[in-house]
Amino acid sequence: MLRQLSIRNFVLIDRLDIEFERGMIALTGETGAGKSIVLDALGLALGARADSASVRVGQKQADITAEFEIGHNEQARAWLAKQEEPEADVVVLRRVIDGAGKSRAQINGRPASVTELRELGALLLELHAQHEHQALLRSTTQRQLLDDFAKADAELNAVRAAFRAKTEADGLLQRARSDADAIAKQRRDLELDLLDLRAAKPVASEWLELTQEQSRLSHSKELLQTVESARDAISDDGGLSSAVSRCVSGIAAGAKIDPALGESQQLLESAALQLDEAAAALKRYAAKLNLDPERLQATETRLSMLFALARKLRVRPEELEAHWHSAEAQLAALAAAQDIAALERTATAAEATLVKAAGALSKKRAAAAKILSDLASKELPDLAMANAGFSVQLMPLASIDSSGAESVEFAFRSHASLPFSPLAKVASGGELARLSLAILVVCGDAAAVPTLVFDEVDVGVGGRVAAQVGRKLQALASAESGRQVLCVTHMPQVAAHADHHFTVSRDNSVSPTTKVVSLDKKSRQDEIARMLAGHEVGSATEKMAKELLATSAR
Repeated sequence: MLRQLSIRNFVLIDRLDIEFERGMIALTGETGAGKSIVLDALGLALGARADSASVRVGQKQADITAEFEIGHNEQARAWLAKQEEPEADVVVLRRVIDGAGKSRAQINGRPASVTELRELGALLLELHAQHEHQALLRSTTQRQLLDDFAKADAELNAVRAAFRAKTEADGLLQRARSDADAIAKQRRDLELDLLDLRAAKPVASEWLELTQEQSRLSHSKELLQTVESARDAISDDGGLSSAVSRCVSGIAAGAKIDPALGESQQLLESAALQLDEAAAALKRYAAKLNLDPERLQATETRLSMLFALARKLRVRPEELEAHWHSAEAQLAALAAAQDIAALERTATAAEATLVKAAGALSKKRAAAAKILSDLASKELPDLAMANAGFSVQLMPLASIDSSGAESVEFAFRSHASLPFSPLAKVASGGELARLSLAILVVCGDAAAVPTLVFDEVDVGVGGRVAAQVGRKLQALASAESGRQVLCVTHMPQVAAHADHHFTVSRDNSVSPTTKVVSLDKKSRQDEIARMLAGHEVGSATEKMAKELLATSAR
């Protein structure tokens, strides 16, 4: 719900802060006082178009902030979550307009686009005013109202899922048909590549292993000569091992005389041991060293084949195995994509599922459309439209889309002798506002937006009908619904039903300034009396105002 509206330097408003409560709220005042200015400011905070006339004369910029409580507004919370906004029970929308008509927008202090303000605003508040671009005239709103009234969420979700599946199946089939030649060429190319890959059976690790083996085999003679030379230097008579052994014997004898030679003795003994171990390791290496020229030839042949295949396929030799598996997978996918008969069966099944889902939705819509038409029409006589009628019409579409097999159109006639026509073409501003009220009263909880604003919904009606309008607005804002209804009205019979009452006045003492005041019990009675009498308020009018408030209270 709307919790607070702050306005700075907007048209005739210098500084204004209004705090709102739940329930029905009346906004009254004399013609020209500025009631519409307050609604215009609210509209700007919700993304309406701005211009330079918005800024109060003599000021640099106008600043409007609207704060909404969204603890129970799941749609608004979901929208904010998609924008990665921190979870909170309150959202603040701000709009700043400069003297050139350029504006900046914010959501919870974060820079936002006007489009984002408009999207979020549509989930927070719905305006029912005397202009044609209001929510009730939008086809999407009409369809949503009917589907909500019909409680058709499950059927609508089934249609959307089936439509997505059919779209995907149709796309695959169309691509298979249009790309048949290209797919066939891809398959031939892959099959040729796979002939070589399957024959080669490359393994990712073998390139490195073969390269190392080839290097070792090609240098085996040099390696053997080097190893034998090192063994001879260590093990032959007069070699390193014999020399170190003699040193060990001499130092060991000396250590018996002077223990200080003990450390040198240990080092020499360790050196002798390491020389023996090195000689043994070299002997083992020489025994394993392969001097087989046939193995060298086989290794070099395999390396050449792998290198040539890698060059042909434009990959590195060590990537051949991965490329092989990838090519096999691509070939399988292309084979499936070229199975047009299977794709046709899938597309046909998807279409049948969509037709069935759309049929279930159409059936539910048709039943709900008749009930909604009848119930809303029964509300119209109470709203000074005794001979008028309302009809929810389902118009078949050429093909089923994600919203079903038909469009939803709200139609109206001002007299029983006239044909039904679309709302935008036949309903006047006042009729449209009252019709919105009738539909919302019938739909009850189906209206998802928690705050409803009615701008002069009572225009052109008398006192008796105005009282009916007031009662319906009061019912719409019942405690059970948790809804907030803000009503701009000139009719005391409507204002008397409000739970909260604000009066709008214009002060011309210095410069024209619009002010809004919350009324207490006595001030409210005075305002109702003024609305009843016009200008001169006598005791009889005061009594009438008191009685009207008493009979209109919940």
